[in-house]
Amino acid sequence: MLRTPRPQLQPKLKPRLEDKRLERLYDYTKFHIGIYLSAAAGLTGLLGSIANQKAGQFLFDLVGAPPLLGLALVLMVLAGACGGVVATSVTESRKFDDFWKKPQGPSWWRQGPVGAKWVAAEHSFFWMSLVSIITAVLWRKQTLEWFLPL
Repeated sequence: MLRTPRPQLQPKLKPRLEDKRLERLYDYTKFHIGIYLSAAAGLTGLLGSIANQKAGQFLFDLVGAPPLLGLALVLMVLAGACGGVVATSVTESRKFDDFWKKPQGPSWWRQGPVGAKWVAAEHSFFWMSLVSIITAVLWRKQTLEWFLPL
């Protein structure tokens, strides 16, 4: 008696866990861009008030180094620009590693930095901006003495 061969059963494949890193990075970056826009708007208003001397004596006494606020604004704008590159590049990537390890950036910049560098630049500019803001406020001796009474 000939036995007919049984069809080979494919082993059941476990449903592949979807890589959520791209989605998380996109949501995280959108949140950061909102912070950058809000902070840049606040810095612009503050700098405008100080420049037009409409701020009152309180702001003049508070901000010891207005140029550092200008630097903070520039750094915040750069953080937002890097965040914009991250957000748009993430939407065009199929896998996280495609974004993280391959060149990203504006279309006119063919061989821009890899995604990991854009994320690092975004965070670096943001933190440098915060350090500039804190330094601008603590620049005055009176403010520093009030903040750190010895």
